[in-house]
Amino acid sequence: MTSRSHSYAPFEAQGHRIELIDTVGLHESTEGTVPADKAIIELVELLEKARDGFSLLIHVTRATRITKEHEDDYAFFVKKMTQGRIPVILAVAGCENEQPMGAWVERNRQAFSSYRYRELIPCCFASGGVLEPHYEPLREQSREGLIASIVRNALLEPEKLYGEGTGSSFNEALSRIWNEFVEIAGLPQKYRRRVNESAYDLLKRMGVPKALCDAVVAHIPDLLQEIGNRAPVPFVGRILKFVAEKALGSSKGR
Repeated sequence: MTSRSHSYAPFEAQGHRIELIDTVGLHESTEGTVPADKAIIELVELLEKARDGFSLLIHVTRATRITKEHEDDYAFFVKKMTQGRIPVILAVAGCENEQPMGAWVERNRQAFSSYRYRELIPCCFASGGVLEPHYEPLREQSREGLIASIVRNALLEPEKLYGEGTGSSFNEALSRIWNEFVEIAGLPQKYRRRVNESAYDLLKRMGVPKALCDAVVAHIPDLLQEIGNRAPVPFVGRILKFVAEKALGSSKGR
């Protein structure tokens, strides 16, 4: 289970540079749906990581029947957050007991026909124990299959969710995507972002501690600008955003 979004170090494969970001699904918590305070932090962090856009979505599921959780995650990430503009493939875990490993995918391919998956990839992610000699070659087969599918289906140029050329700012994207999360996750309407409510105030209203709000804002130039715009001194917002972007650029270069 993924409890926090995580960026993996870029690697080279088949002549391509690949960078993976693992993110939390809507229901990955002990309470069922991710708690609102954790969800808003996850979304802010994910959008920051998405500053340069995405080339491909990889939806991961298990070799079982299609669940409501699967449908909700697909609706949120594929239909709502990325608005169907980014290709998506499905990695099906738990296929190590099939012979051959792709048998489950072939039996259930029709069940996924209403989804826009470019490919369904049977996978084994199991490891350890007395069956490790069985798992190891299947993991390598899964890795090769996934990388080949990534190379075949990824966009040549990443699709941005916000920023220059998209007609949407960071804060506008955050507002739209957060409100869609509230709808799909079935959270009370009081959690929707209010008209003219700042992202910083939304974070606080969701129960995020002030110290953590300040830490989040310090790393997101657009949120820093939003706070600066409320200051009585002209252009403070733009100045804060410029300084933050320079600082972020310097830190990323180290």
